[in-house]
Amino acid sequence: MRGTIRSTETRKAEASGNSAGEARAAAIGQLDLDGFELLQATTVTSKATGEATIRAVARSTAARPHEATGPSYEAARQAFLSSVPEGWQAHDLRTHA
Repeated sequence: MRGTIRSTETRKAEASGNSAGEARAAAIGQLDLDGFELLQATTVTSKATGEATIRAVARSTAARPHEATGPSYEAARQAFLSSVPEGWQAHDLRTHA
């Protein structure tokens, strides 16, 4: 069984501004996105004056091939899943021909 595993590493930042757009830009600006992609930017607080606090989360784009074998599909699948290192998750599993 072959597949891809992806890093579960994330980065978070939070910033406030006089508007939601300003706060969003500041929060995203605090993130080092080298090797990461923006996953979400959500409003944490918002005031009637327009002030807002935004939390931005980015996830790693790191991925690598992974492989395992077994005497049956289920055994190979189990071997694949149990051999994924900590901090990584199975992303794409397929049987190889």
